[in-house]
Amino acid sequence: MSSTKSVLRVENLVTRFKSVERGKWVKAVDGVSIELRPGEIVGLVGESGCGKSTLGRSIVGLERPQSGRILLDDIDLSGLGGRKLRETRRAIQYVFQDPYASLNDRQTIGEAITEALVIIGIHDRTRQRRRVHELLDQVGLPDTVAERYPRELSGGQRQRVAIARSLAVEPRVLICDEPVSALDLSIRSQVMNLFLTLQKDLGVACLFIAHDLALVRQAASRVYVMYLGKIVEQGTSLDVYERPTHPYTRALLASIPSADPRIEATREVPALLGDIPSPTNPPSGCRFRTRCPSAVEACAVAEPPTVWVGPGHGAACIFAAQIRATEVVPQPEPQRLPQQLSA
Repeated sequence: MSSTKSVLRVENLVTRFKSVERGKWVKAVDGVSIELRPGEIVGLVGESGCGKSTLGRSIVGLERPQSGRILLDDIDLSGLGGRKLRETRRAIQYVFQDPYASLNDRQTIGEAITEALVIIGIHDRTRQRRRVHELLDQVGLPDTVAERYPRELSGGQRQRVAIARSLAVEPRVLICDEPVSALDLSIRSQVMNLFLTLQKDLGVACLFIAHDLALVRQAASRVYVMYLGKIVEQGTSLDVYERPTHPYTRALLASIPSADPRIEATREVPALLGDIPSPTNPPSGCRFRTRCPSAVEACAVAEPPTVWVGPGHGAACIFAAQIRATEVVPQPEPQRLPQQLSA
């Protein structure tokens, strides 16, 4: 692991919701620990419903965890309250998935960004206008966008505005919840290139929540793989993608289609057994065991510990060391991102 001090650290976080079934709880996030270091993009991947978004929303305070700690520069946010908590939480901002729902259609873009500036104490109109134009330029949009309404912008432009609004309070961490999934493929690359630029120029740490494994591989330096509320594998992108150690990670990577139709026509995709178990009643022991082709009786006895198979590379599987020794699985082709942003 790098010796660089973490800007954000989540320790044993638990976020659960009351189920519609009387007396039961949805275990959305169950004992998750992750960290982000300054200026890095970290991927969080997994199937829909695995708890990725709940984890992100818990970090920024949109959901209330039942236990665990969220530390910003070693300051435990759960121990803060009132004004101090609001001031500290400004350092962690959220970029929502749907750019068509995250902006108020009754506000101009300039008004939406100005609201964030007022929060940090910028009340002078001249300073506000100047800062709005600086932020729009930072995300590759012209000054004229400030006078327009969200309905006049494309999806990609709206998402850039959402990013600009998040940057207005000068955060140190961005939680990006599927920020490009609602965009066309060509626009996705432009927005992803923007995240890479912000990482380089501003040193903002980014937790990038996504189900597009190929896109995460291109952008993230480290990756966490989540399944049914648990982190099942973690490590550098190079390690996780080239030497996946958890059966679930291997299945995810093997399911990625190839861009070459000839390869795709002959490719064999290993099928996972059954459906995702109910989060109100997860299996005993390893939560993936009911779908895992390698599961044995021991997998049902106790929750598997994280087995470290390399520097910073761990998997919650009793067979991690044996899987590590097997052949490298075929890799998804990385998406090529343009070198320059377009407005």
